[in-house]
This record gives sequence, structure tokens and C-alpha cells, in this order.
Amino acid sequence: MKKTRRETFSGRCEVCRINKPLCFCSHIPKLDNKVEVLVVMHFTERWLTSNTAYFANLVLNNSKIIERGNLNSPMTSEQFVKEEKSYLYLFPTEDSKPIEEFKGDISKAVLVVPDGSWSKAKKFHKREECLKALPKYHLSNVGKSNYQLRKSPGEDFLCTYEAIAKALGSLEGKEIENQMLNFFDIFVDRVLRSRRGEQTLSNP
Repeated sequence: MKKTRRETFSGRCEVCRINKPLCFCSHIPKLDNKVEVLVVMHFTERWLTSNTAYFANLVLNNSKIIERGNLNSPMTSEQFVKEEKSYLYLFPTEDSKPIEEFKGDISKAVLVVPDGSWSKAKKFHKREECLKALPKYHLSNVGKSNYQLRKSPGEDFLCTYEAIAKALGSLEGKEIENQMLNFFDIFVDRVLRSRRGEQTLSNP
């Protein structure tokens, strides 16, 4: 018999969403990022344990998740038009700029990041006029991803969490990037352990 959602989550930590014996909440850093981060997430992604934007929002004190596709709380253009802010839409296009070329005041910068599969991110860009109008930036020297929880469309693709970490590293410095990625390694390890059916941390 298939388990209900309540039964599936009953043995999990409410914060890190993993089986309680493998809980990694004690490792979650609380980082004061100067650049505000807005993640545009399709509402169906919110409860997936493989979703990394949720953890970026836990780690970063100056961040927010905006849900797309939820008819009860639709995304609006007003969320991206504050005059005193400089918006940076992290999405590679023919006219996007390397993010390190941003020379504005980072305390007024807002990093907008589409979350979901690559195909979903492209749909966001095509369908949401409020996102199309934002200045677009991309990451340089992406490097290798450590995300092992979903199949990647290619070697140069990062998950949302890693992309945010790299972007903040370019804008604010390597310290915040390294702190984020150190925690990310723990997150990936614990989820993989859970998928293997491990119930303890006796074999680190």
C-alpha cells in the first residue's frame, strides 16, 4: 500500500526533511549575505527533498522564495521593480553579462534565480515578462558540480544552490561561497545515505 504524504514525512526532521537519525540541522550555517537573493520556484518543487533552493533560503538570512504557478498566490511584476534596487537575473542568454562585471552597490543588488530543472528555468524566462525585462547575468568558470541527487543535463550545469553560492562568491567574496558549499557537501552526503537506507552515522 502506498504511503500517504503524512506517513512519508512522519519520521523526518521538519527542517532538513531527512530521516531523523541523519538530521543535519546542526550543520546549517546562518549567513548574512549582503546581496538579497530572490529564488523563483515552481510551487511543485517546494516539498521535494532534492530541491536545493529550500536550503539556500535556510542558509541565507537575506533571501526569499517566490512561488510561480500557484494560482492562490500568483507571482507579480511588482516583486521585481523596486527603483532603489539593482536586479541581476541569473540566466545565461546571448546578451547576458558575466556576473563579475556588475559594478553597482552590492547592498542594493538583488540576485534573481530561477529554480527547477533546466527546462523549467527556460519556461520561466520565456513566459514571465517581468523576468525578461531584468538585466541578465551568467556565471563564468562554473567548475564541476557536486550535486548527485538529480541527473544533470551536462557537465557545466550547477544546481540552484551551487549557482547561488558561485554568484555570491563573485559579488561578495569567496568566504560566503566556501561556507555555503561546505554545508552543501554535508546535505548531499546525508540525502545519499538516506536513499541507501542508512539509519545511523556510524560509518561517516
